Amino acid sequence: MSTNNGDVFGLRFTGKLYFSWEFQFRLFVTGKELWGHVDGSEPAPTDATKLAAWKVKDARIMTWIISVVDQNIALNLKPYKASKEMWEYLKKVYNQDNAAKRFQIEYDISNYSQGTLSIQEYYSGFQNLWAEFTNIAYAKVPAASLLIVQEVNEQSKRDQFLMKLRTEFEVTRSNLINCASSPTLDECFSELLREEQRLATQSAIQQTSMPDQDYGHIAANCVKKFCNYCKKPGHTIKECGTRPQNCQKNVGQAAIGNQAVVGSVAAEKSTLTPEMVQ
Repeated sequence: MSTNNGDVFGLRFTGKLYFSWEFQFRLFVTGKELWGHVDGSEPAPTDATKLAAWKVKDARIMTWIISVVDQNIALNLKPYKASKEMWEYLKKVYNQDNAAKRFQIEYDISNYSQGTLSIQEYYSGFQNLWAEFTNIAYAKVPAASLLIVQEVNEQSKRDQFLMKLRTEFEVTRSNLINCASSPTLDECFSELLREEQRLATQSAIQQTSMPDQDYGHIAANCVKKFCNYCKKPGHTIKECGTRPQNCQKNVGQAAIGNQAVVGSVAAEKSTLTPEMVQ
């Protein structure tokens, strides 16, 4: 069976963030018009002529599942001979709707911060954690109250996202929090992306405008002096003896020095001392 880029699902499942992975994998298989194999709406046909084609399609789904889960998880799927059976096993084991799982996710959210991540990476990780949390938190909320609970959580979600940013985004964070109209998380994300780009551009400009610390020769005793005129090390262009401007300057300074020496000798000769008079 030949494969192409359209037959590859890229998000790997490691045993964590099941809800996020399940959602994306389900969309992927649905886009291939094969989700009926997984949810049971298209069971194996009894007609032998159609069964072979059905098995080929089902084997394709099983291959996708095995290829995107960790090796240890893949080994646990060996006993299952249909994509529906594999899917039900993963759901039973990793779709944990209990207090311990909820506590773990809330703990992960409270300790999650931007650190060295880019804004895009930080936002994606944050969204995945919250997707896990909301799938558990909303499971037992009555439909009549769900909208109110979602609105409250959305504001808390936005605030937690902003408070875990690096200090370089402090000004932007303060502006977003103090807006007259409270921005959504997506609006905050968009504004932070622009600020990140601005900071990156500013940093690049500052780096190109700063002198090379190794060859700036600010210190008089720099050991890495190099002359851009004669292309020789050991001195700078201002000290270069072969540069015409420096030669003229040196000659002038030498003449002035000679005159000073002559004047000093003459002054000494013209000065009478009591011993000379005697």
